[in-house]
Amino acid sequence: MNTKTIITIDGPAGTGKSAVAAGLARRLALPYLDTGAMYRAATLAALEQHLDLEDRDALTRLVEHCRIDLDVQPGRYAIRLDDRDVTDAIRHPRVTDHAHYLARDPQVRECLVRQQRQIGCRLGSLVTEGRDQGTVVFPHADFKFYLDASPECRAKRRLNQLHQKGMAADYDQILAAQRQRDQRDAARAVGPLKPAPDAIVIDTSKLTLEQVIDTLYRRITQKSPPLDHNRNTAPE
Repeated sequence: MNTKTIITIDGPAGTGKSAVAAGLARRLALPYLDTGAMYRAATLAALEQHLDLEDRDALTRLVEHCRIDLDVQPGRYAIRLDDRDVTDAIRHPRVTDHAHYLARDPQVRECLVRQQRQIGCRLGSLVTEGRDQGTVVFPHADFKFYLDASPECRAKRRLNQLHQKGMAADYDQILAAQRQRDQRDAARAVGPLKPAPDAIVIDTSKLTLEQVIDTLYRRITQKSPPLDHNRNTAPE
């Protein structure tokens, strides 16, 4: 794409956001930003430093001083925490189970949202995914999508992901944990999980990865909005 374009993809866990965003970014030859990875990297750092995850001041200091680098150029994806590659480590269930402590903290979110907007301003164009990209981080994005799927479908996908990585997992436990996470994300005071009013909602339950990417790609290429090349990607 030749113009500056921000594309947001939000939705709960297990809807395929990360894979869809990465695939769409490759097809459009745009950088891909996985904002959830930023929260996971910070969570990993907190766990490794044995911080009290209820200590909000300690978490804020951690996020302000640790360095989270994302290689988001087309065709590449890696997460580094203080010069260490943590791309795989942040996907461990222990990190997933504790990430909500940082995600719910207003000061932590403010810091990471600021970093995400800086990335958007620096890159100009990107595909970004998370929980609040279209509602909070980039409310003036050119294209907003919200992916959803049935709880059972999402739990099965997560179970398969863990099994493919050689990790033991139980479907019922995953489903119960997922429902708790959905409730926390939706009830969160800052950046709650919800579709932006102007987002296109897509149920991915019965769609393959390629079908979802095709759907988003058609929406984008068939509706090219008039873009202001000098537009600031941060909200007013």
